[in-house]
Amino acid sequence: MTLICGRALYTKFEGYKLELHKVKAKMAERLLYKNQDTVELGNVEGDVEIRNCRTLVPEEGESIVITGTLFIVDELEIHGSLQCGRLESKSRDQITVNGNLIVEKAASIPRGSLAVYGDAKARDIEVGASFLVEGNLDCVSAKAGASIKVTGDAKAQRLTGGASVKIEGNVDVERVSGGGSVGIYGKIQAEEFDAGGSGKTVRGFIKKVSVGGSFKAEDAIEIEDLDVGGAAKVGPGSKVSTVDIGGTFKAEGDFTFDEINVGGTVKIMGNATGRLIDVGGTVKTDGNLEVSEGLNVGGTAAIGGNLKSDGKIKVGGTVRAEGRIDTFRIIVGGEIRAEYIRATDGFRIGKRSEVRGFVESNEILIRERARTDSLYGNDIRIEERARVGSLYGKTIYIERDAYVEGEVLFTDSLEAEDGVTFREEPRKVDQLPPPEQVS
Repeated sequence: MTLICGRALYTKFEGYKLELHKVKAKMAERLLYKNQDTVELGNVEGDVEIRNCRTLVPEEGESIVITGTLFIVDELEIHGSLQCGRLESKSRDQITVNGNLIVEKAASIPRGSLAVYGDAKARDIEVGASFLVEGNLDCVSAKAGASIKVTGDAKAQRLTGGASVKIEGNVDVERVSGGGSVGIYGKIQAEEFDAGGSGKTVRGFIKKVSVGGSFKAEDAIEIEDLDVGGAAKVGPGSKVSTVDIGGTFKAEGDFTFDEINVGGTVKIMGNATGRLIDVGGTVKTDGNLEVSEGLNVGGTAAIGGNLKSDGKIKVGGTVRAEGRIDTFRIIVGGEIRAEYIRATDGFRIGKRSEVRGFVESNEILIRERARTDSLYGNDIRIEERARVGSLYGKTIYIERDAYVEGEVLFTDSLEAEDGVTFREEPRKVDQLPPPEQVS
């Protein structure tokens, strides 16, 4: 009995030892593999360390599942998909996943590279060199010391590439930034878009764009704040609230804006509607330009249609409009040409300037040696040696040696200094004819 009991006890004890061994295998703290050509793994509940091994393959099927941390030393190629709690590597080598990568927490490879030939999903991804995803990327944050490239779509809070970021598909991010270039070739939805050198996208919405060099949107883009140090171009139908460009800005079609501040030139290949334009060099549109507050141009404004401003138009050089100009006040330093020029408050041109087109305004000032067509207003003043067409005004004052080539009609007063030449005798009338009859 004792022996039998002893055997029975021994058998029970052995069974207990066996069960305990199984539990420990499931809860293994760390499995270590070193210097092997190929490591096979299935489902592991714990951590795995792989050192100086060439490939990691699934025992069965197409995926490997590790509940803990996969720690890798030296270069490793993983055949199939990988799912793990954490992924870590301190080496400068590349980790390649020939399938999908799912990391519950963080993938940390601060010195090496990561290439995923499938979809990649993690909370945080940090790569010291390059990060490649051939499928879709879904994470909170992805940061690479060199480049980030995603062939599919990308969804994240932050995408940061020390050199470049390139996303072939659609992007939904809070912030995407690249030290050199950022290229988004699908639809973008972003709060911030930053690039030290160049930025490129196609369509979508961006709240703020900050680019040191150049920026281009091929199709219609909506941007609240566009800040570019060099040149920027947007596609037809784009809307940008604030345009702040150091060099040149181009819109390839109709364009809607709030404010444009450009140091060099603005070219809009269509109609443009906004609040304010302030340009150091040239503004050119193929269609109409309408600004509710004002137009301030240091050089030339060339408008392919009508020019309308509820505020002031101030141009240091030349204004040319294929249609009408309608504004509150206009001040031009050089030449102005239009079918009809109407400024409800005031019209003023600089010395030796030239006006081609009928002018209608409350107050008109023509500086010395300037040349104009006909003028129509309440208060008209012509400075010395200017040469003008017909004059229609309430009060008219003409300085010495000026020349009037057309008729002169006035309702209140006409004063002319010595040397003024009238081609026709001035006439005082009770009421001026409507401007459309004499224009």
